[in-house]
Amino acid sequence: MDRKVINRKGFRKLWEVAKRALFSNICFGWLTLTERFQGFVFFSLYFFCCMQRWNWNLDIAGIQVINSFLDYEDELLADNPPPPLSLGAKMMRIFIPTAEISLPVIALLQFLLLRYAPCTPPFIMSMQPKCTERARFSVVQLGVHVFEGWMFLHMLLAGGCWVIYALFTGIVSILSYFSILNRKIEAIETEANLNTSIQFYQRIQILEKSYNSFLRDRILPSMILCVPGIQIITQYVTLNHHSDIAMPGFLVFPLIAVNTGMTNVLAFTLAAFVNSASEKVMETLGKKASLLPGKKSLIKRRIRGCSVLKVKFGSNFIDRGTPLVMQTFCINQTVSLTLIKQGKSVHLGVLDKYVYADWLEKIVN
Repeated sequence: MDRKVINRKGFRKLWEVAKRALFSNICFGWLTLTERFQGFVFFSLYFFCCMQRWNWNLDIAGIQVINSFLDYEDELLADNPPPPLSLGAKMMRIFIPTAEISLPVIALLQFLLLRYAPCTPPFIMSMQPKCTERARFSVVQLGVHVFEGWMFLHMLLAGGCWVIYALFTGIVSILSYFSILNRKIEAIETEANLNTSIQFYQRIQILEKSYNSFLRDRILPSMILCVPGIQIITQYVTLNHHSDIAMPGFLVFPLIAVNTGMTNVLAFTLAAFVNSASEKVMETLGKKASLLPGKKSLIKRRIRGCSVLKVKFGSNFIDRGTPLVMQTFCINQTVSLTLIKQGKSVHLGVLDKYVYADWLEKIVN
């Protein structure tokens, strides 16, 4: 059997064993409630990364999407100047390199945390019933920590690969194409100019179809399932168990909470702008068509044949109110968990999501 196939199968088995061992330790191990919450954060990261996983089946869909965007940009920028960067694009230019750097840094911080506090749940050493009494330096302990850091690094790279290079960069690219298209639409004077703009939009629509076919079944559903859950738990641990977790290990939790919050707000807000920008382009094309002389029935049929673009997950899509709904849910659940300890209940009202979305869109654009 080919060595690469053996290595792939070996990694998959290691990931499955690690994931099940962490889950078993959280559910059935000798852990306090605080330690279970602490361990659940790391397990959620492992679970999210395993859902993203490496391209075990050698599916070429992901790299085809990236190559399609690159080929289209080479042709597009040959005839058009690059568009000015919006605030959202500038923020994403900072966010993407930061995410790239943070993946190995998080794995390194986990290794240092385990060296400082070897019994940190839900890792291997914490599975011992009297871990704190055996937390002395040994070669075996060092080897276990190196193995866990190596495993976590592979999981983070697998989980972040398509999220960074397909999801985030694809959203920014589509919004940049709309910026170029808007400039073309403003310069429309003849029917030929309008047909060129419609063809431009249809090519973006083809990219959107291939983009969604890769993301909608695994990448985006796993993000929507896991990232808010991780944010809720880390916020709860940060607010309620800060005195129970020794420094510097505690700093991991507010750091993860900030990162997940930024992902929910920034990434999903820009993904929602794909839908709103597409609606505006369709509306503008219709207005331009009505101002041109001559027969307009054929042009209007071509415009009606173009559909509004959406970033999809499963059978749903991300609209303007999705980021606010997610953040409201995260805050609501965090406060509810906090007040459960005091025997109280809480209900947070939801703001008008479309009012908020309009306000946020004006700021980012």
